[in-house]
Amino acid sequence: MKEFLKSLERTAGDLRRQARDLAADSRQDDADLTKIRANIYEICATVGGVVCKTQPESQWEAVYRSKLAALPQNWRAALEAARAHGDDRRAAVEELKLEALADVLARLDARKEA
Repeated sequence: MKEFLKSLERTAGDLRRQARDLAADSRQDDADLTKIRANIYEICATVGGVVCKTQPESQWEAVYRSKLAALPQNWRAALEAARAHGDDRRAAVEELKLEALADVLARLDARKEA
């Protein structure tokens, strides 16, 4: 589990570097969206770190999955509200958050299958 969390931190770092490069290339909108993705990977890594520090090792994955399952509730509500108000930019941000979380969960599943 700890190696998995390190991989999320590496991904977040890579995304932060990409965001800096995009901003330097005057692509601020793309940089902002990339930073949002980085934030989600960082959140997932941080949540996992707390789980590892506070839970017995035998429960890490189950508790981690339950914590991750709680994250998208507000994002889905914000997405629906943005769509209802025609706020395409906000909707895109919320979709991006959900996609990044889905990637984290897919990586977690792939780790388990390997």
